[in-house]
Amino acid sequence: MKETDIIDPVRIGKFSLGYFRWSVTAHIFQPKRFWKYCTKQVYEWKRGLSLQFISLTGIYTLLMFIFHTDGQPFITSSGAQMLIWLGFFIYIAKSSSSLADQIGIRSKRVVYLTVPVSTAEKYIAHLLSTIVLYPLLFFAAIVVAQYASELISSTIRGEMFNPGTPLQGCFSMWKNSGFTTIFFVTSVRTIATFTLGATLWQKNSFLKTVSALFLFSIVFSFSCSLFLTNEEIGSAVSYLFIGKFFDNSSNFFWLINTVQIAETIILGYIGYLRLKELEINETKR
Repeated sequence: MKETDIIDPVRIGKFSLGYFRWSVTAHIFQPKRFWKYCTKQVYEWKRGLSLQFISLTGIYTLLMFIFHTDGQPFITSSGAQMLIWLGFFIYIAKSSSSLADQIGIRSKRVVYLTVPVSTAEKYIAHLLSTIVLYPLLFFAAIVVAQYASELISSTIRGEMFNPGTPLQGCFSMWKNSGFTTIFFVTSVRTIATFTLGATLWQKNSFLKTVSALFLFSIVFSFSCSLFLTNEEIGSAVSYLFIGKFFDNSSNFFWLINTVQIAETIILGYIGYLRLKELEINETKR
């Protein structure tokens, strides 16, 4: 059989004489085509990304200036870090929901879905941009805001210019590898959740996904109360957090990360299937 022969839509490759050759067909993933698609998207988004960077920098510069205290950069306070991390998760959730804008309303959806790139490449490109590109843009804006707010404060208020180190204090919790892992896994799960929401609702995707999560939490809490008494819930909580199971913090991190990774895989796969279903339905109308 020749190397160019294709016997299956998803050809994984072949193993021969001690070396493994990985080959995928153009139907699923082609690195060169995928790279061109990603770079083309970034080029087309440059105006929107620039506006987002300017907006984020302006908002956080204003916040840091308002709550600035003489001698101590605002970014070192716990309140500032809470605002930064809250803003980060809202930003990546909103960025994940932006897939709905790309897909568009039904009358224009076929334009996105018939782009000569596979569904897998579109989906992976969206995930990569949300996991890598948007966080980099967000924290670059925070760094600029940190220095800009201190410069404005020292100029207007006559205070000493003391911006501290870039993102001072923001990553102090990352000294604990367990918290670092939880933060990363939670971020990716958030991205998978809101990306799935974008494939379900093309109008007001972010708000509808937030509402769905809120309703789910209410239903879940209500269901637990039907099957478990307050005493049973209290006993379970006591065992986990007061008893022996979480005496070792690694048990806590292991449990949380395992649950979140499983949720991320399931939500991500459903989102991919949903996007694939949209493509099949719309391009065959």
